[in-house]
Amino acid sequence: MRMSAYSITILLAVMSLTAISSGQSNPGEVPWVDATEDSDGGSIAILSTPVNTLSSSLSSVSEASMLIEVYTATWCETCIPAEDALESETSGLDVEIIKFHRHLFEIEDPFGNNNTEGRWLSRYGPASVAADENARTPPTVIVSGERMHIGSTPSASMTLAEEYRESLDLVTPPPISESSSLEITWDGQILDWAWTWEEEKSRCRTTCDSVTTDLTLLIREASGDFPEGANGQGVYHNILRDAIPLDATGSMNLELPSAWDGDDLELVFIVDWVENPKEPSFLQELPFLNPFSVIVIVSISAIISLFIRKFDAGFNN
Repeated sequence: MRMSAYSITILLAVMSLTAISSGQSNPGEVPWVDATEDSDGGSIAILSTPVNTLSSSLSSVSEASMLIEVYTATWCETCIPAEDALESETSGLDVEIIKFHRHLFEIEDPFGNNNTEGRWLSRYGPASVAADENARTPPTVIVSGERMHIGSTPSASMTLAEEYRESLDLVTPPPISESSSLEITWDGQILDWAWTWEEEKSRCRTTCDSVTTDLTLLIREASGDFPEGANGQGVYHNILRDAIPLDATGSMNLELPSAWDGDDLELVFIVDWVENPKEPSFLQELPFLNPFSVIVIVSISAIISLFIRKFDAGFNN
């Protein structure tokens, strides 16, 4: 009987340790949040070309640029220092910067549309709500589709530029073969494309079962003159004018948005990926997820051990 008591105690202790380790998965505070919240994923800019340049282009993942996505508004005064800090840290890097402008229920900013808001809300809205209780907070900076910086107030002991630099330094290759490529043909009206790719699971951030990708065409305007903007910036750069999800291969008659001013629209093709985890084991699915569970398990363990000791004492007598 004593062996049974010891066995039960040991088993419950192990369960408690499992619960404790489950509750300690976050190693510490960082000045960003996971941009994809409940999944491991990211984004790259694989190819870009001006719309007024007729081209047949091929670009591989090994040539892809870092993607920086920014949520902003023409009335947002705090967006200016945030974007200045970002520019200072990316000026010497191979990056594609895309700036989303508020559109839904917006009367002051003329640059966004339903498609641009749709991409932001579907991809980054859940993580933004979880972190800030607002799905559309200007300024918000997304580095490589992975790390979300909300607001313009830096963390303690860091400047905003240092925050961005630390985040930029963590960019790693996607779990996609470097030979994977996007080929496009653009004649000014008809767009043909083919995204050919292979996963490379050894690059997954955690152990993954598979990788999925999505291809999206972003139509960007290099700059737009809008002196009516309430934040006084005057000229706004890298403006996202439209976002169009694409199949892996296809052809379409592309209807471009009207340029705000000038002739500076660009086609930017981006790839989003998601790492699909392996199915959890039985032990991983047990509900040892919070400190309360630990307290309950330890308490039950103590009560059972005490009961068995008393039972053993009576039995031996």
